[in-house]
Amino acid sequence: MRRVLISFLMVAAQALSAAGFDPARDVSLTVAGGALSLTLPENVHLKARSFKVALVSRGQLTCAPLPATSEIDDAGDPILRGTVRLALTGRNLEDPVRLLVTYQPCIEGEGGVCYLPTKRTVAAAAAEIPVAP
Repeated sequence: MRRVLISFLMVAAQALSAAGFDPARDVSLTVAGGALSLTLPENVHLKARSFKVALVSRGQLTCAPLPATSEIDDAGDPILRGTVRLALTGRNLEDPVRLLVTYQPCIEGEGGVCYLPTKRTVAAAAAEIPVAP
């Protein structure tokens, strides 16, 4: 049953990609001004439970928690919309700092679908991330 559901979700996600939405291309991901920002297009939300940030370069990184949300999707999962901005601090960070960001976008409305979690690496200058106290 699970294989059927995963196959269905992959086919639906591919169909939407063909229609124009690409989770890696259409979700903006940047590090600037001491924060990681993820910006979602209109009619797309992010499943908060699937959001993760991991440092893949050397050093120590602290990422602020996701903002509180009272919105939930049809599956009962908390969701976020628009731009999600998380403060970052670090110590002994290797330049460039590389972060692996995992997120799960969902298209809203009729025929909407949640994509499988997307993993992307974003790089930034160590100077963009304030030193942890």
